[in-house]
Amino acid sequence: MAESCGSHLAWLIPFVALAAAPPSHGQELPRGAGSEIVLGTGNTWFADGSRALEEGRVADGIRLTLEGFKSSADPFEAAAAHSNLCGGYALLRQWAEALEHCDTAITLDPANWHSYNNRAAIYVARGQYGLALADLRHGLELAPQSSTLLKSLSVVEHNQRVLDKRDRATLRS
Repeated sequence: MAESCGSHLAWLIPFVALAAAPPSHGQELPRGAGSEIVLGTGNTWFADGSRALEEGRVADGIRLTLEGFKSSADPFEAAAAHSNLCGGYALLRQWAEALEHCDTAITLDPANWHSYNNRAAIYVARGQYGLALADLRHGLELAPQSSTLLKSLSVVEHNQRVLDKRDRATLRS
């Protein structure tokens, strides 16, 4: 069950680009196929790690991001980096590590909807739909117009209905 839902992780996990010019905190900015938030004052390691994750070089992205923690002092930038690590580890299906980084990101910056979306993806992969839905709904309280969160919520609700229907059919047989 969890394995089949894990295939949705790649589009559920938007990576947080870290660059020099921060917009209003929590603002969603358009980009190619999804959305991102730009934060921070330019930790080069975090920026390179984010770029590597976006390009699908997950191991490099994780390595570069971890290196960035040696020089980062900005808590919002660190929160975004933890959110990216969460997404990177989730793509590698290393759920415990991913969840740890999502939880840290949320502790550091509870207003970053990306972290709730990423943690929801982990919960989906683990078959914990109730927790995933709660995180997505909380994320939508923070960013009600986020197309990423709305799409994630739609997919999770659909998967939950399919599983509920399957479970009911199994019980009847």
